[in-house]
Amino acid sequence: MRIYRISLQNYRVFEDQLDLELPSGLIGVYGPNGAGKSYLIESIPWTLYGRTRTSVQDVRSSGSDKDCVTEIEFEHEDHLYRVNRRVTGRGLVKARVWIDNDLVSDGVKETNRVIHSVLGMDVEAFRASVFAEQKQLSAFSEASPADRQKLVLSLLGITPLDKARDMARADARAHLEQLKLARASMPEAPSYFLERDECKGELGSAKLQLEKSQEEVRYCILLAEREASEYSRLESLKIKSDRIVAVGREKRRLYDELSLQVTLVEQAGKRLQEIEVEIESSDFGDSELRVYEIERKLAEVKASVKKRSELKRVNEELGLVLSPSGCATVEDLDATRSKMRDQIAINAEKVSFLRTEFRDLELEVASIGAACESAERTLKTLLSLGSGSPCPTCGKELGHGFADHLAECRAILAEQTVLFNRGCSQLQEREQQLVSAELRQKELLRDVELLDRASIRASMLRAVLLENEPLENSDELNIMLADIVRELESAKSDQVRFLTLTAERRELERILKSSSRVFDSYGEVGHELEELKTELRCLAFDPDHFRQQKVKRETADREAKNAIERCEGERFRVLTLEGKLEKLEALIEQSLQARKAVEQLEARSEVVNRVAEYLNEFRRSTIAALGPRLAAASALLFSELTEREYDCLDVDTGTWQLRISDSGLSHDLTRFSGSERDLANLAFRIAISEQIGHSFGQQVGLLVLDEIFGPLDDQRKFVMLTALDSLKARFNQVIVVTHGMEIKEQMPGAIEVLKLGGRRATARVA
Repeated sequence: MRIYRISLQNYRVFEDQLDLELPSGLIGVYGPNGAGKSYLIESIPWTLYGRTRTSVQDVRSSGSDKDCVTEIEFEHEDHLYRVNRRVTGRGLVKARVWIDNDLVSDGVKETNRVIHSVLGMDVEAFRASVFAEQKQLSAFSEASPADRQKLVLSLLGITPLDKARDMARADARAHLEQLKLARASMPEAPSYFLERDECKGELGSAKLQLEKSQEEVRYCILLAEREASEYSRLESLKIKSDRIVAVGREKRRLYDELSLQVTLVEQAGKRLQEIEVEIESSDFGDSELRVYEIERKLAEVKASVKKRSELKRVNEELGLVLSPSGCATVEDLDATRSKMRDQIAINAEKVSFLRTEFRDLELEVASIGAACESAERTLKTLLSLGSGSPCPTCGKELGHGFADHLAECRAILAEQTVLFNRGCSQLQEREQQLVSAELRQKELLRDVELLDRASIRASMLRAVLLENEPLENSDELNIMLADIVRELESAKSDQVRFLTLTAERRELERILKSSSRVFDSYGEVGHELEELKTELRCLAFDPDHFRQQKVKRETADREAKNAIERCEGERFRVLTLEGKLEKLEALIEQSLQARKAVEQLEARSEVVNRVAEYLNEFRRSTIAALGPRLAAASALLFSELTEREYDCLDVDTGTWQLRISDSGLSHDLTRFSGSERDLANLAFRIAISEQIGHSFGQQVGLLVLDEIFGPLDDQRKFVMLTALDSLKARFNQVIVVTHGMEIKEQMPGAIEVLKLGGRRATARVA
C-alpha cells in the first residue's frame, strides 16, 4: 500500500481545502505542538474505516456548517484506489470507493467491507499493526497476557478458527441432546402391533351392530310415517272445525250487536215522542234574542263599574302625589313651589358672597405667609452673621446695633406668625360656611325638582277627574250587575236545553230512518247461524280422538329419533375405531421413521464431533506453525534495528510476552530504556504486519508512527532514525510524526503543518 494523495476540507483544524501529494519512503510530519499533526495522520483511519477518537460531529471544523470532506488516493497490489468520506451539515456520514476510477461502493457499510477485503484487516487490526498513535507503541507489551493473546490471535486470523471450533463443539453438544431426546421419546413398535389387531376385532363387531341398528331405524321411520298420515287427516278436519267455530263466533257476535240495535231503535222511538211533548209544552222560541238583549245590558253595566274603579284609582293616586309635600290641593302645591324657588335665589346670593369673601381672605393669608417666610429668611441670615459682619442690605458693619436689629427681626416674625395663624383659622371657618351653603343649595334644588315632577303629575290626574262626570253610587251598580247575571244564566240555560233537545231529536230521527236495514240484517244473521250449526254436526270431528292420535304420532317420532340416535352412536363407534386403527398404523409408521431418524442423528453427531476435533487440531497446528515464524521474524528485525547490540528478542508463543536476551540472559522489557522497549514493540508490530501480508498473500506496505521520539535522547533518536531508515526496504511508506525540527532535517521526505489564526491550520510538502 502506498498513499499518493490526502485531500481534506472542513476537517477538524483544516477548514480550507488541503491537497497533499505524499512521497514514498520515510516521511516526517513536523510542526509546533497543537498545530494538528496528529489530526492529519488520523485522517487516514477516519477516511478508510470511519474511525475517530471523538464524536462524528467533532470531525467537522468547529463553527462551520459546511460538509466535512476527506479523500485518500492510494495504490495497492497494482490497483489505484480512491476513498471519499463525507459528514453532511446534518451529521449524516457518507462514503464511496473507486477502484481504477470505477465506482464500486456507495455507502458506509459497503465501503468498510471493501477496505477490509482489500487490506485484509479491520480497523482494530490496522491500528494494532500499521498505525501506532501517540504513546501507543509500547501498549502491546504493557497489556495483560489475555489481552495480548486475544489481539495476536485476532491479527493472525486464528480467531475465526476459534469461533468455528466453538460452534462445532456447540453443534456437537446440541446433536447429542437431540439424540438423547429422540431415544427417550422413541415408541415401542411391538405394543402397537398387538393394539392394532385388537382394534380390528372390535371394528368387525361394531359394523354388525351398526347393520342391526339401521334395520330398526327403517321400521321406526315407517311406523312414524303411518301415524303422521293419520294425524294429518284429523288435523285437516280440526282446521275445518275451527274455521266453522270461528265464523260462528263472529256471526253470533254480529247477531248480538244487531239485537242490541233493535232494542235501541225501539227505545229511540219512545224518546222522540217525549222530546216532541217537552218542546211543545215549553217556550223556547225567543231564547236566543233574550240572551242577546241581556248580554248587551250586562256589558253596559260592566263598563260603568270599570270607569268608576278607574276614577277612584286616579283620585287615590292624586292623593299619593300631594301627600309628600304636605299639600291638600294642586294650588297649595304650586304655592309651595314658588316659595321654594324664592329660597333658592336667596341662598344662591349667600353662596356667591361667601365664595368672594373666601377668595379675598385666601389672598390675604397667602400675603401674610410670604411675609413670614421673608422674616424667617432674614432672621436665619442674621443668625449666621456676627456683629462685625457687614449688613446684608446696606453693606455697613452691624456693630452695636446687631442685637437690637436681631430682636426687631424676631418681633416682626412673631407678629407675622400670629397674623398668619389667625388668618388660617378665619379661612377654615369661611370654607366650612361656604361648603354648608353649597350643600343647602343642592338640597333646595333637589326638592324643587321633586315638586316640579309632582306638580306635573297632579295636573294630569286632576284633568282626568275634571273630564269625567260623577257616576251613580257603586252599591246600586253592583246590585244591578248581580240581577243581570242571574237573568243571563237562566236565559242561557233555556237556550242550551232547547239546542240539546233539538240535536237529540235530529239524531233519533236519523236512527229511526235507518232502522229498516237493522231489522233486515238481524233476520239474515240468524239464518246463517242455523246453517253453520248444521255444517258442524255433519263434519263429525272428535277432539278426544284427535288428541289420542297426536300422542301416538309423538310416540312414534320419539322412538324413531331414539333409533336414529342409537344408529348414529354405533356409526360414531365404527368411525372412532377406524380412526384409532389409522392412528395406530400411523404410529407404527412413525416408530419406524423415528428409529431411522435416530440412526441418522447418531451418524450426524459423530460427524460434527470429528469436525470439532479437526478444527481444534488445525488451530493447534496453525499456532504452532505461526508462533515460531512470528518470533523468528521479530527477533531478526529487532537485531537489524539495534545493529545486533543484544543477543536476541524472545517471544513467548504462549503468553506473547516480549523479552530481550543480553549476554546469555533473558530479561523483561521493563529492565530496559524506553527506546529499547519501543524498538522491541516496533519489531513485533512489523513482524505481525508481515505475517498478515503473508497470510493474505499481500503486504500492506505502510507504517504510521506518531511521536515516538518524545522521550528519547539525541543518541537514541539517532538510533531510532537509523532503524526507521532501514525499514524502507520492507515498507513503501513510513510516516513519522514529530515536533523535533532537528529530526525532520534527517528525513528524506517531510510535511510541515502550519498554525493559522482562529484555531485553524494548513500543511505543505517541504
